[in-house]
Amino acid sequence: MVKKKGPKKKNYYEPAATGPSAEEMDDSFQRTSYKIEEIDNLPLDQKKQAIRQFLIETGTDVNRNDNDLTRDGDQSMIATFEKRDLARQLFAVGGDIHEHVSQQRFNPSMSKFAYACASGFVGDAQSEMKRVKSIESVTQPYSRNRNMLNVLEKRETSVRLSPLLLIVSAGKNVYGADHRHQDVAKLLLKHGASPVARDVFGKTAVHYGCGAYGTKMTLEVADMCIRAAKSHHLSGKDVKLHSLNTESMNGKVGVAGGYDPDSERRAVYLPEEKREVWIKIENMTLTENDKDCKSYALLSEIQDRFGSTALHELCMSSPMRGMTENVEAAELLLKKYRTSIYIRDADGTTPFQLCCGLAQMAGASQISKLVMERAALQGKEARHSRKKKELRCANCKVDLDKNAPVCSRCKITCYCCRDCQVSHFSKHKAECKDIAAYANGVRLNPLTQTNMFTATVNFQTGRAQSGGTYQKPRNVKCNEQFVIKVQGNSDRSPIMVYDQTRFCSFDLCPGQPGFKEVLAEIRNEPAWQGRKTFMKASFDENQVCTVYPSTAGVKSQYNW
Repeated sequence: MVKKKGPKKKNYYEPAATGPSAEEMDDSFQRTSYKIEEIDNLPLDQKKQAIRQFLIETGTDVNRNDNDLTRDGDQSMIATFEKRDLARQLFAVGGDIHEHVSQQRFNPSMSKFAYACASGFVGDAQSEMKRVKSIESVTQPYSRNRNMLNVLEKRETSVRLSPLLLIVSAGKNVYGADHRHQDVAKLLLKHGASPVARDVFGKTAVHYGCGAYGTKMTLEVADMCIRAAKSHHLSGKDVKLHSLNTESMNGKVGVAGGYDPDSERRAVYLPEEKREVWIKIENMTLTENDKDCKSYALLSEIQDRFGSTALHELCMSSPMRGMTENVEAAELLLKKYRTSIYIRDADGTTPFQLCCGLAQMAGASQISKLVMERAALQGKEARHSRKKKELRCANCKVDLDKNAPVCSRCKITCYCCRDCQVSHFSKHKAECKDIAAYANGVRLNPLTQTNMFTATVNFQTGRAQSGGTYQKPRNVKCNEQFVIKVQGNSDRSPIMVYDQTRFCSFDLCPGQPGFKEVLAEIRNEPAWQGRKTFMKASFDENQVCTVYPSTAGVKSQYNW
């Protein structure tokens, strides 16, 4: 029987966040809606002050933001549901973005460059860039020049939008042949604008561009930013060129700069030659001075200050709620960039959970169907990956068969031979004791909680169960381990537990010993999208059941 390699090395179970009740959510929504409505028609100066006060109420460090005009400022998580609700609604109405853009001609409150970016005026943006370059203090490499960065990254409006973020926020409401937002975005990225910039709510270009109200233009810009972000950690760093066809270029060291979305190359300024060249990402590596610089996470998976990704918003835009779906955005995130559907927001909710059940309904959300397709594909990949990993020697990594020997103490770690076990013991010793203790399992209460449902149907025949209950299956000895299936995904509902014969069939209820441990393994099993898994159990002579979460795995692992 193939065993799992072991439990999580850190905390085995991390409780899911318990969200607010429907009544609490409704009350919070009403209160925050009233606050937002009060400032709707205020003059811009008064509205800015009101928004500042709202940000303070959410726990935002506005003083830090005031002193950080070209970077992201305070990006700490917003602590409570009511504070997050206020910030969400403030984001939903756009803060004071509209007022800044619409009043620019009569009451300028933005820089000319920022307004050109928001309006998609590529000529004005290019002229401003030329003017900045003509300043004596603006020299190459631009990625290290503070004056150039002040232009590219200066935050505008109370929402603190960089010029690139202005394109995907304010630009989505501007149309016409003269408005070439995509070209402006390319101009900014080529000069080194940050594709990972965040606003005061932690929103990135993907949150704005791939949200429920994203347009074709914003999707294109978000796509550019996702690609640029993959190598943005190189910007401003010393890089060494290699594997180029021009042999004389190999080994040269320069400073990495902006990103060209069309050629997917980065600028590299060569100080000795005082010129800039465009190089493919695979032909440059960080020098020793910057080798510890880490790449950014996939931009589409970066969470805002509510813990949400763009997928969270897309999954809530169901046609059943009278909302228009942005299927193109979902396809970009799920199919092209394989964005995770299991990222939890601050309330403990994942995009997958938002879509559970909706995909099977008549006239259901197309986005929900895409999410479920992604879940099925990810589960299939996980099964293959896990099966391959479990059948390897812990020491030499050679492939093993199902009868490979395991550590006699923890009964989990596999080896190909005794020599490998002896060689690996110094590494395995520290965790063996913890694994062994964990492998002893969790004892369950002998009685299920009252007033809760139990499994009463034989799922193979469709007929009523014949005596299925909390008891040892037939033909299973006391303290002999057998395979059970556990099914459920809510911390507020029972988990169905049954063996292959359904003679042993009962519910494990919230609050009972073992519930949290079993639920954690269910949620960590991607093969069935966090809805069920298999593990082992046993009954002692007192008819008390013990489950072994450390043995959890896919069906192919067991002879069921």
